[in-house]
Amino acid sequence: MKKFLCFIFLLIFSSLAFSASVVVLKVTGKVFVKSPTDEKWIKCYSGQTLDENYVIKTEAKSKVELLLFDGTKIVVSEKSEIILSKITPQEKTIQQKIGKTRFKVSKIQQGAKFETITPTAVMSVRGTEFSVFVKEDLSTEVKVFEGIVSVKTLAGETIDLSVNEKIEILPNLPLPEIKKFEKQDFEETKNIIKEEMKDVLIPEVRMDMTKEQVQRAAAEELKLAEYQQGKSLIDVWGNRVRIEEYIIRPRNDQFKMVVLNERAHRFDYFIWLATFNKDLPTDLTLATKWLSWKEGTVPPEYYLKESYSGASNTIDKVEWKLTGSVIQENSLYKYKQDLISYKINNNEKINLIPDTMTISYPKGEKFSAYTYSVVFKDNTWAKESYYWIDDNGIVPSKKDFVSKGLLSFNQELVFEASEFEGRTIDLVVEPKIFVDSGIIKK
Repeated sequence: MKKFLCFIFLLIFSSLAFSASVVVLKVTGKVFVKSPTDEKWIKCYSGQTLDENYVIKTEAKSKVELLLFDGTKIVVSEKSEIILSKITPQEKTIQQKIGKTRFKVSKIQQGAKFETITPTAVMSVRGTEFSVFVKEDLSTEVKVFEGIVSVKTLAGETIDLSVNEKIEILPNLPLPEIKKFEKQDFEETKNIIKEEMKDVLIPEVRMDMTKEQVQRAAAEELKLAEYQQGKSLIDVWGNRVRIEEYIIRPRNDQFKMVVLNERAHRFDYFIWLATFNKDLPTDLTLATKWLSWKEGTVPPEYYLKESYSGASNTIDKVEWKLTGSVIQENSLYKYKQDLISYKINNNEKINLIPDTMTISYPKGEKFSAYTYSVVFKDNTWAKESYYWIDDNGIVPSKKDFVSKGLLSFNQELVFEASEFEGRTIDLVVEPKIFVDSGIIKK
């Protein structure tokens, strides 16, 4: 059974992904959103995840606070309407139709851009803090609190605004002079933004969190991510799932991988915290290339001293912990790994694991889909089902799986347990981030 669980531990790191999205942090009053595929306005709520081409509007005495996965903060004030026209890691475009919006934009990577478009101007920003006010006559007022904003009119005139500067662009008129705005307004707006950021973000993703807490913490952690990516696909059950993933370094000797899965009616996530024998190099692949090392005549430069993993659907959870060491047997060095904890909903199972288990093939041929089942010594049970699938949720035949290779497919892992009362933890992962970070080789 220990071999079974170690096998599970390795398999879960053979896929995963990241796609830029927007999390609703806080809603005050009446706020509504509309998806690009539905003309009906629906009520906006805290923790909701939005994507490209969603429209957001606020009514009187209302506002909404949004957080992009790169850490950018957007506060939409009352009687305002914006469109999330483009939300990708390389390009973000916000269309502002009416009203006032404040932006606190995270540092923009080289080659990326962030733009706000109004009926009279386009604002291009670089790691800055600013506000845009589109009035009823469609004039646009821009104020800059930090950094630089490049303003371009529809006629093609451009001008750069710096800290404590503002400009009001009128329809079909030349650019006016830049003005300074009141220091009181400058300090008040900065304090508002800081206060809104206070206490709304949980610093790290961990087990026992709600969907909203995970999304907020993930947005904060993503500011430090070394690898991140994602995509949407169909799972093995025919449901659309958006996969998001990233890798950060909590300590010099650690890296942490987080995977988020969001479907229409559920949210699942996964954590892997890997602790090494010494501080990791700047190039993470120099350490991760040793993860497949088993034995040799010289010891490995890097190896896992401890590995903690957890998966959850925000109600149920499975957690397991392993320790690793390098031992010498005659002229050979060998890497030894021991499972020291395996918990289901906080119930420790490590001393209840039997010596035998069963394996079945519920969908497809061997290696494409299979289920491990175990009955613990206290008569509770658990199942872990694995499916390799393409982006349309199709399990490949053994022939296709072998000819195309493991890295051509996504992997879906489904946890079931007697303690779950009929619920499941269902995670889809995709290979690219593992290849990019050197965890697995092409």
